[in-house]
Amino acid sequence: MAHNRTHLKSQISDFKSQSRSFKFRCSAPMPDSRTAAIMKILIIGLDAATMDLIGPWAAAGHLPALAALMREGAATPLLSTPNMHSASAWTSILTGLNPGRHGMFVFSDRDFATGKQVFFKGGDRTGDLISTHLAASGLTSGFVNVPMTYPAQAQPGGFVISGLDAPSLNEHAFSPADLRSELLGMSPEYRFAPGNLGDLMRAGRLDEATAEWLKLIEIQTGAAEYLIATRPTDFFMMVFTASDWGGHNLWKFADDGNVNGSSPLLEIYRALDRAIERLLNHAGSETQIYVISDHGMGAHTGASYHLAEWLEENGYMVRSRQTGTRNSMMTAASLAAKLLPVSVRERVKAGLGEARIERLRAAEKDSFYSSIDWEHTVAYTEPGRHVININLEGRNAAGTVPSGDYDKLCGKLCDDLSRWKDSRGIKVVDRIVRRDEAYSGPFTERASDLYVYWNLEARAGEPPSEVRARGFWWSGDHRPEGILICKGPGIQRTAKLPTPKVYDLVPTIMYGAGLPVPGGLDGKVIQDAFTKEFRESQAIRIASASARQDAGKLDLSADEEKMIEEKLRGLGYL
Repeated sequence: MAHNRTHLKSQISDFKSQSRSFKFRCSAPMPDSRTAAIMKILIIGLDAATMDLIGPWAAAGHLPALAALMREGAATPLLSTPNMHSASAWTSILTGLNPGRHGMFVFSDRDFATGKQVFFKGGDRTGDLISTHLAASGLTSGFVNVPMTYPAQAQPGGFVISGLDAPSLNEHAFSPADLRSELLGMSPEYRFAPGNLGDLMRAGRLDEATAEWLKLIEIQTGAAEYLIATRPTDFFMMVFTASDWGGHNLWKFADDGNVNGSSPLLEIYRALDRAIERLLNHAGSETQIYVISDHGMGAHTGASYHLAEWLEENGYMVRSRQTGTRNSMMTAASLAAKLLPVSVRERVKAGLGEARIERLRAAEKDSFYSSIDWEHTVAYTEPGRHVININLEGRNAAGTVPSGDYDKLCGKLCDDLSRWKDSRGIKVVDRIVRRDEAYSGPFTERASDLYVYWNLEARAGEPPSEVRARGFWWSGDHRPEGILICKGPGIQRTAKLPTPKVYDLVPTIMYGAGLPVPGGLDGKVIQDAFTKEFRESQAIRIASASARQDAGKLDLSADEEKMIEEKLRGLGYL
C-alpha cells in the first residue's frame, strides 16, 4: 500500500508539471460583461460528491472555491433516488420526476422477459427536461457532459453535448450539429472519460488512471469556458464525473488527505475546485449558482459483492460450478496486464485481434447469468449490486415463482437478510425497501423488486474470487446523501435546510429565477433556501402541466452498445 501511495503521488506530481500545457490548449476567451449578464443560472454537477469529504477539506483550506460558496450561500445534503444510481438521479434532477414516472433506473440491466442485457439512454426517458420549461419562459440553455442526455436535443438558441450514456462523440451527441466539429476542432482531446480507462483499470494502474482524470478535468473545463464565452446562454449546466470514479476507486486513500493533506482522491477534488473557480469567473452577481451531486459516496462495506453468494448459500439462487477455468483465465489475464509494459500489451492485443477480445468480454458478461440454474432459482442478483429480483412467472423468461407467492417470498427474503451478520457479529443489512415503496408511476414495474441498504458499520471482507478475477473492484460505494450548495440573489447565507431530494431541484431552480414552477412534478420548491424577503416578494406560481415532448428515441447499433458496455465496464458499472 505504501508503494502504491508513493507511485500515485509521483504520477500526480508529473501531471501538475504538465498542467500548464493542458490549460493552454483548452483555454477559452476570457469572460466579458455580455457573458456575465446573460447567465442567470449556473449548475455545476460533481457526480457522487459528498459533504463527508468537502466539509473537512474545505475547512482545511484545500477547496477554497467550494468553501467560499458554502460561506456565502447555503449548503445541505441532497437525497438521491432510492437506488442511488446516476442514471435515475440525474434524470430526476433534470425532470423533477421520480424514476417510476420518467422510467430511467440504471445505465444497463437485464430485461425481465428476454434475459438479455439492455442499455438505457436519455432518449428512453419520459418527461420534459428543465430546458423545455426554461424555453417556455424565453430562456436559452446549454448542457455539457450531463448524463442521460443522449441523443442531444437543444432548445432554440442553446446547445447540448451529451454525457456518458452516449456511445461515442458521434453526430447524435451534439446539438446543434455544427457544434461537433467546432468543439473537437478546438479541443480534440475532449472526452466523457479517459479513452483507455478500461485497460488501465484491468491492469490495476490506478496512478495512470488518476493522472488521466486530472488531465481530462482541465480539458473539460476549458471546453466549458469556450462554450460559455462563444455561445452564451441564460442557463448553463455541466457535470464532472471524475469525482464518482475517484470515490469508487480511490476511497481507500481518502484518509491520507485528512492526515497529511495529500491523497489522489483529494487531488481530484482540488482539480474540481479549481474548475469551479474558473466557471464562477463567467458568472455575474445576479447569477443563481448551484453545485450539486446525484448521490454521495463512502467506504464500501463489501456486502454487495457477497449478496449473490448469500442468495446461493440460503437456497434462493442455484448456479452451476463450471466457472473455475474461466476465473483462472481472467485472473491470469489481469495479472499479465499489470506486469506487462503498455507496448507489449498492445502487441498481445493486436495478435489476439479486437474481434476475439470483444467475444471474450461478451462471454464474461453473460457467463454469470448463464451459470444460473433458473429452474431451481427463486431470487437472483449479480455481485456488486444492491438489488434482488424475483424469478417471477409470467414476467421473467424462466420464471418459477407464482404471482400469488410474490409478497410472501419478498417478506421471507427481508426476514432472512435481517439476520445476516459479518464475522464480528454485526448486522450486514440496515433495511430493505420494496419497489412499490420506493417509486410511484407507470414505470415502477421496470424497477428491481427489492433494494438493500447496508449497515455502514459492517465489513463483509474481500470480494469473492469471481469478483477479484475482474482485476479491480471498488473501495468506495454510493450513499443516499449527495450535496447541494447554492448562492445567489434571494438565497439565504449559511441557511440550515431540511434535507431536500433530487426531485426538488427543477422547481427550486425555476422559482429562484423568478419563473413559473412546472405543474405535475414530484419535487417541491426548497423554500427554506430563500430569504424571507425573497419569499414575500416572489410568490410560487404553478404553470399548467404541458404535454410531454418526445425525448428523442434513437436505437443503438450493436457496435454502439459495445462502446457503452466497455465504457461502463471501465468505470466499474459492469
